Amino acid sequence: MGKRWWTNEWLLQLGVAVGYGLLYFAIHPLSTAHWPVHAGVRLACLLLIPYRFWPALLIGEVLPNAYGIFPGMDKDLAWIVFRCIPPFAVAMPIVWWCRAKLPPFPSKDFIDVKALLVCGLLVALGGTVYSSTAVVLANDPTTPLNFMQAAIFFLGSYLAILSIVPWVVMARLDYRPGQIRAQIYQAFSGRLFLDTVALVAPVLILLTWASQGGNDIIRQIAPVAMFLPMAWLTLKHGWRAAAISGPLAIACISLPISLAADSDPKTYTTEAFLAIGITCLFALGARISVQLMQEEKERQSVLNVQRLARQNLQLSEQRMRQTSQALEYLAGTLHITNGRLLDQMRRIVPNIESHAFYKQAVATQNQVYRLAESMHPVAWRERGLPAALNETVARALDEAGIAYRCEISGRGFTRLAPSVLTAAYRTACEAVVYVTSRLACTRVNLKLRGGETHGKRWVMLCVEGVLEETGVASAVYYSEERRRLAAKLGASMLDIPEMRDHVSIFNGALHLRMPKDKLRVTALLHDAVQEEPRPVSSLAPQIRLWVK
Repeated sequence: MGKRWWTNEWLLQLGVAVGYGLLYFAIHPLSTAHWPVHAGVRLACLLLIPYRFWPALLIGEVLPNAYGIFPGMDKDLAWIVFRCIPPFAVAMPIVWWCRAKLPPFPSKDFIDVKALLVCGLLVALGGTVYSSTAVVLANDPTTPLNFMQAAIFFLGSYLAILSIVPWVVMARLDYRPGQIRAQIYQAFSGRLFLDTVALVAPVLILLTWASQGGNDIIRQIAPVAMFLPMAWLTLKHGWRAAAISGPLAIACISLPISLAADSDPKTYTTEAFLAIGITCLFALGARISVQLMQEEKERQSVLNVQRLARQNLQLSEQRMRQTSQALEYLAGTLHITNGRLLDQMRRIVPNIESHAFYKQAVATQNQVYRLAESMHPVAWRERGLPAALNETVARALDEAGIAYRCEISGRGFTRLAPSVLTAAYRTACEAVVYVTSRLACTRVNLKLRGGETHGKRWVMLCVEGVLEETGVASAVYYSEERRRLAAKLGASMLDIPEMRDHVSIFNGALHLRMPKDKLRVTALLHDAVQEEPRPVSSLAPQIRLWVK
């Protein structure tokens, strides 16, 4: 099979030349001295199109440039010869130097805003020199070259660059092969687009209408007022907001300017203020984008640390569960082994007193069982969190002489992640140990509630200790059991800051309240499944303002 047409280099060069020439013709009616749109298109093509297509772009501008020379064939020969050089030839070495020495795109997903602005300023300056030289060579006494005329050339070219290049740069950064439809939907459904359509665009149109039909004061205030919504949008969304709102403001100001206003000094002031203001917004937006990116990275780092802590917590709980099961198996093995040993001893020494040995063996077996129960309760392992709170905690408090009441409400416990249930049980045990450390605590009320809000599951835990001075004597009587309460529940006797840190792993909060004759610890934990880190794709690519 032959080569496809888009793989033929000569056809590609011809297509680029013809396409650029047609584009130049299409935008020519929109270009004026105050807003030469073709200057922005020229720089965008030089920035994004590979070097091997630059000769084709130069050839593509020759015919439109000749079309612009034809009406002035009655002028001096020097002007005609100079104008035969397309403005593209002036911009080419400038952009080549910028791409080689000060690259606006150091990598595929990286922008150097400083280099981009410097390149735009240099190209605008080169276009000013080109246009000023053409005016001098024309020797037209009706349009002499002066400072105002040169300012028009520079400001017009620079505003045109600020109008076109940012849009093309954003399209180049967001382009992903095969995902155009999804990217268009994401762009039109994004918060930036909605804020621009709902706030910035109506305000710009209203101020433009007011400046055209109002008095001199309104005409002076309107361009300044345009920067208020633009600055707000930039502070919120970064450099992309300046890239979108800046061209809108330029279009609103540049399009209504008529040719009769060329000699009006207020026009130059407005354009200069617009150029300086949008440039500052770009610099500010770049810095804000850097800060937003850093904040997103920090958030991702926190989420990664939280996820790692949850995984370690769950792994530790699994090891404790395995150890508890091993201890239970060991206790059963000890019981069987001790029974066989006592039987053998009776055969060898019939008159031996075996009751003491049997009692000691049973005590050892019970100690191993209690150790296994404290590490990972059987009720929790077999029947879940509610059973552990109603049985294991209740038995430990009852042995310590403390009344206990447990209320469980809500739904969704079975859908919660295992790590959240583990954290809820351990937090409940730590809170129970904390409130019962007061000698006056005679009763503990525990409330557990699960729920779901906006698709996110959560669990709330409240441990309340009732303090009564009359219960101090009972606490002293059960002091030994109270001291062993932490060991029975497998608690580490954490303080409030440590419990708060433990709860924060699950984006939760823990509060300590001390109402009258009560000590209340409340904790809220969110489902870990809902807090996985998101990829950093909603923000702009990395932005750099100063080159290091």
